[in-house]
Amino acid sequence: MVTIHRLPDCGNAPRRELLAALVIALAKHDADHVDSVLADDIAWRILGQRILEGRDGVRQWIAATPPVEEVSFGSLLTHGRGASVDGVLVLHDGTRQAFCHVLRFAGAAKTAKVLEADSYLIALPAH
Repeated sequence: MVTIHRLPDCGNAPRRELLAALVIALAKHDADHVDSVLADDIAWRILGQRILEGRDGVRQWIAATPPVEEVSFGSLLTHGRGASVDGVLVLHDGTRQAFCHVLRFAGAAKTAKVLEADSYLIALPAH
């Protein structure tokens, strides 16, 4: 089970909910949900590590990531075709990792799929 920490917001931005659900799906290794919001030809860059090509590349990355115990959200921002979300993950082994995902959608419609993503993942020192 993954514990989620998120401040309440106005509830008037559908893409913010999509962002939160995407991060939670990544934490829970729910590749089917992640697939549902990605374009077929997604280009997802894990900065300083690798480039994931297509949904299969993203699925492989999800399967290889360590289990997450806790997600603490920072900001969830959306505007037009762009969006970003950041926060901190607590992994199963107790290590902490800051994350930021910057997403570009195929269009501005709320049903548009994620076409490109840049992710910044930074190991944090122990408390």
